[in-house]
Parts: sequence; C-alpha cells; structure tokens
Amino acid sequence: GLQLEYEMVLTNGKSFWTRHFSADEFGILETDVTFLLIFILIFFLSCYFGYLLKGRQLLHTTYKMFMAAAGVEVLSLLFFCIYWGQYATDGIGNESVKILAKLLFSSSFLIFLLMLILLGKGFTVTRGRISHAGSVKLSVYMTLYTLTHVVLLIYEAEFFDPGQVLYTYESPAGYGLIGLQVAAYVWFCYAVLVSLRHFPEKQPFYVPFFAAYTLWFFAVPVMALIANFGIPKWAREKIVNGIQLGIHLYAHGVFLIMTRPSAANKNFPYHVRTSQIASAGVPGPGGNQSADKAFPQHVYGNVTFISDSVPNFTELFSIPPPTTSAG
Repeated sequence: GLQLEYEMVLTNGKSFWTRHFSADEFGILETDVTFLLIFILIFFLSCYFGYLLKGRQLLHTTYKMFMAAAGVEVLSLLFFCIYWGQYATDGIGNESVKILAKLLFSSSFLIFLLMLILLGKGFTVTRGRISHAGSVKLSVYMTLYTLTHVVLLIYEAEFFDPGQVLYTYESPAGYGLIGLQVAAYVWFCYAVLVSLRHFPEKQPFYVPFFAAYTLWFFAVPVMALIANFGIPKWAREKIVNGIQLGIHLYAHGVFLIMTRPSAANKNFPYHVRTSQIASAGVPGPGGNQSADKAFPQHVYGNVTFISDSVPNFTELFSIPPPTTSAG
C-alpha cells in the first residue's frame, strides 16, 4: 500500500495580519503595536516631567511609581507584540513570551493601583509617611491581589480550553479579582474623603482625581461583565483587548495630565519638596508625634513655576518658618 506524509496549513487569507489569526484575533497585533507606540510616548513624557520635578525637589515616590507602571506597561506591550508577531509568522507563537507579557501587564496594573491608594491616603501629598497599621493593611491587600493574579494565570493555563474563546475573568479567580477591585475602590473612597476632610485646600487635586479614577475603578468590573455576557465569542478577544488597553491608557493619560509641572496646572498635587519630607515626620519635643504625621499646613503655598522648564530656586530651597500662636 501507499504510505503518505502530508502537512496541512489552514489560513485566513494571505495577508500577514490575518493569515494565522482566527476571527476573534483579527486586529490584536495592530492594536497592540498602536498602544505600544502611545505608551512609549507616555513613558518618555513621564520621564521628562520627572526630570523637571527632580529639579524642583518634587519628584516624590508616588510619581516614581507612575513612571515604573508606565515603563512596565511598555515592556508588557513589547512582549505582546513579539508574541503576536511570531504567531502571525508561524501560527504557533511562543507561549512563554505571552505569559511573561501577561505578568508584566498585571504588574503594571498592581503598581498603578497601589499608587492610587497611596495618593488617596495622602502619601506625598498631605503626609510624608504611612502609619504602621496602614502599611500592614496595604501589604496584606497587595499580597492577596498578587496571589489572586497568579492563581488566575495558572487557572487560565491549566483549565482554559484553547479551542474555546474564553475570557480571563471567566473563572473563580477572575471573579475574586473583581471583588478585590471593588474593595479597593471602597478603600480609595474612604482614604480620599479623610484626606479632603483634613486638608480641604487640596480639593483642586482630589476632586478631579477622585472623579476620574472612580470611572477607572468601575471600568474593569463593568468590562468583565460585558465581556462575559454581552460580547459574542467570535469577537470577544479583540474587543476586550482594545477596551482593556484603552482603560490603561485612560488611567495613565489622566495622571500624566494632572501631574504635569506647569504653571497652568491647577490640579498639581505636590507642593511639599522631597527635602521637607524627612523633617515633616520628626518627633517634636514631647516625642509623641505619630509616624504618619501630616505635613504642616503652612507649606501648602502654590509652587511657583517660572516656566515649564525653569524652576523658581527661591521657592525650591526656602522652607517657611513654623507658625507660632500669639500670646
């Protein structure tokens, strides 16, 4: 009898952008490349703004976290583009590269989320330190969030059928992440309200900050519900990918605008210089000042910007004397 060996390659047309992709994956590579270029721009802008802020002694930890989140997002999208580019070439791709991209994507999200909660609590805006109890709560929460993300990735790798179009949040771990996101929003609300109650002069920052990121907090669970129940499976992956990247772009873009070091920016949050943070938490004569003592309110004069690139050195290096009560 005859002994035949053959190989079949099933494709969707001859275009590089569709040849090895299924219908639900059309456009993912183009979308990722587009967002990669946008996030590279955001990252370089954040570095430039960070350079300006450093010259004014206003480059605080929270802004460094934003820069880190943007940088990790760029790396994530770069690896996604590498994966989908290879997939477009051979129809297989490298699963390890995709997993690495997902880990970086989750890391960027977690860094940004932690930054938002810290800012909500007033860290680097109204206080120089977080209390011990607050630090423990943050550590426990972020550890739980990280472990849930890892469980989600493992669950997706082990139990998702590659022959079906399944969404990341379509699992018990995914619903757990949605619950943690809602809990984070409640915490965020409480932190911002407390900060505003004690420092009403920070309303120009906190009011738009709270409004903008309320939308962001709800966007993730709403997107998950719509993806699970409202988007047909043949279009789900490409639509969800675009929406998810759009949500990340919104979060980073809003923060970049709100923290731009410009005289025209009335929402600028940082008015305490990095050189003042150490002195703000030093115990007083009685030695009873708490570790999370807020910055003295008298330092909240608006930082004067001569221009977008030249700092006011008189303002930078002068520390107002403490106010003394009469009599």
